[in-house]
Amino acid sequence: MKKIRWTYKGKLLAYFTALFAAFTLVLVLFQQHRERSFRVELLETRLRGYADITASSLERNAMRPDRAALSRLVRSSSDGLRLTVIDKQGTVLYDSAMTPISRLDNHENRPEVRSALNRTEGSDIRYSETQHQEFFYYAKSYGGFVVRVALPYDSHVQDFMKADNIFLWFVILLFPVMVVALIYVSDRFGKAVDGLRNFIRAADRGLVDYDHLTFPRNELGEIGRSITEKYRQLEESNKETAMERERLMRHFHYFEEGIAIFTPDRRKMYCNPRFVQYVNTLLDRPTADVNNLWNHPVFAPAVEFLDLNSGSRSPAEEAPIFRFTAPAGGSFYSVQLLIYADSAFEMSVSDVTRVEKNKLLKQQMSNNITHELRTPVSSIRGYIETLLDCKNLSEERRHYFMEKAHNQVIRLTDLIRDVALITKTEEAPETMQREDLDVCRIVDDITEELRPKMRERGMLMENHIPADLRLSGNYSLVYSIFRNLMENSIRYAGTDTVMHAECYNCDADFCYFCFYDTGAGVEEQHLARIFERFYRVSEGRTREGGGTGLGLSIVRNAVLFHRGDITARNRKEGGLEFLFTLHK
Repeated sequence: MKKIRWTYKGKLLAYFTALFAAFTLVLVLFQQHRERSFRVELLETRLRGYADITASSLERNAMRPDRAALSRLVRSSSDGLRLTVIDKQGTVLYDSAMTPISRLDNHENRPEVRSALNRTEGSDIRYSETQHQEFFYYAKSYGGFVVRVALPYDSHVQDFMKADNIFLWFVILLFPVMVVALIYVSDRFGKAVDGLRNFIRAADRGLVDYDHLTFPRNELGEIGRSITEKYRQLEESNKETAMERERLMRHFHYFEEGIAIFTPDRRKMYCNPRFVQYVNTLLDRPTADVNNLWNHPVFAPAVEFLDLNSGSRSPAEEAPIFRFTAPAGGSFYSVQLLIYADSAFEMSVSDVTRVEKNKLLKQQMSNNITHELRTPVSSIRGYIETLLDCKNLSEERRHYFMEKAHNQVIRLTDLIRDVALITKTEEAPETMQREDLDVCRIVDDITEELRPKMRERGMLMENHIPADLRLSGNYSLVYSIFRNLMENSIRYAGTDTVMHAECYNCDADFCYFCFYDTGAGVEEQHLARIFERFYRVSEGRTREGGGTGLGLSIVRNAVLFHRGDITARNRKEGGLEFLFTLHK
């Protein structure tokens, strides 16, 4: 059997109707009781008059009942009046309906008599065993005796005792009016509640039509409108939050660093693919569950930090942050932990191998620069001290030492210049200006500058770069590319060799260059390292040639500045060849 579901309007109407019906019933019963009590009191007042007359007669006759007078009083009532005189012990002294009175038993226990003896007056309706009919009894105590007056409880008396039904009929006629009023009131309240119910059902399905929501203009309707407006604002806020969360998750997914969010008990809530990749690089064995990282020694600093900062804190407190570097083979990873106010935390892992290696390279470069500076500075100091201490030196020897010192100053100047150029290309490339360059003209200018050295070595320069080739770049860097390549060949290619430069291809983005010499080349094991700073193919080679050891490193940085690439190889025909590209 299907259970009937009542609407709020139906329930409200039923409750109000039942409450009004119960109130009406109680009111009618109370009114009926009050009406009956009033009529009993009227009847008692009437009978009290007979009792008072009887008592006066008895008192005039010294407590001797005047039977004749009492009989006349009974007959004058013409409604079957019955008079009874009873003493304080309950003995009947006179009874108008019973002779002889000796046949009557003691009346002390009659309800009306007992009430009169205790409270002066009393009444009762009961059946008389002696008269074999029902009577309305009234008894009143007069000190030494009690006078009881009784009327037959016939239809006339019963009709008199009945309450008036006018009030009952009034209530019955009023009841439909009140029901209509209750229907109106319940409808007003029911519309608001039904509107809220429909709103909740639509909200559960995500189909709320805010433009067509209606509520009655009352307090409950105002509450309903307020609730729907707050829900609409919350829904819009949730949509914005969901959108921001989607953006954040998408950002995390493609974030260059690995990032993960953990619960206070160190269980993963989210992690991006790069975090999984980095964690598996740091762990001994790959794992699909990143929660296993807490058991690995490399993350012991993170565990110790979390243990020291466990427990919740207020949002106003500064969030604890901890960073450490974890090595993995030849790579280095920076691990950062940030603890939230609710003790949840995020862990980010980034590959800082390049940064760490740059630190090492800078440290190594600093050491190499110090080493390279020490040699010319020591030489200059030695030459100058010799000149100062030896006063008797010939002019020829003095000139010799001065020339040596001058050469060392030139070498020191070149070293400082090259170091400054490398530093600028690495740390402040945005400060280097670009302009339209004629590459063929730059190579010709360098050739003219180096021609005396080339003549000393018996070398020739072949420039096959097209005269109309133009590209946008930094003049100093492009100049340093070809200058250092040519100086490198002049120093190490050998005598009677040829240098060759050409642009063998151009496309929409790059120009492709080739530079080689016809010298002895470089042993294969050194080719991969010739672009390193201060790297020497053989000990003393750079110093003997007068170079700074930074020439090819400058060439590589200048090519990278122009978004190109460079490689070196030995030619089959002999000599060292450089292939590089420059962005147009």
